[in-house]
Amino acid sequence: MTVLPNDMCARCRHFKMKEYPDHARVGLGRCMGYDNAQPLINPFVPWSGKPCARFSRAADVVIRQQWIEKQQEKRAKQSTSTAAPT
Repeated sequence: MTVLPNDMCARCRHFKMKEYPDHARVGLGRCMGYDNAQPLINPFVPWSGKPCARFSRAADVVIRQQWIEKQQEKRAKQSTSTAAPT
């Protein structure tokens, strides 16, 4: 599958967060794309990370995109609320 410039781990079918709530709270998910090949030393990566060679767009990419947009909005609000006044 072609990887688009704005693709990220959260859009990959190998990326799982629901099963790992403690990691998800800090913005990480588990890459399962290497489980049957050479497992990753640390399979927990940021959901917004750049896709790797095993990237394969998830079937539920529309739902994932909605989640990504919500997360990006939260981050934008947090960065504006913590910005120092000038």
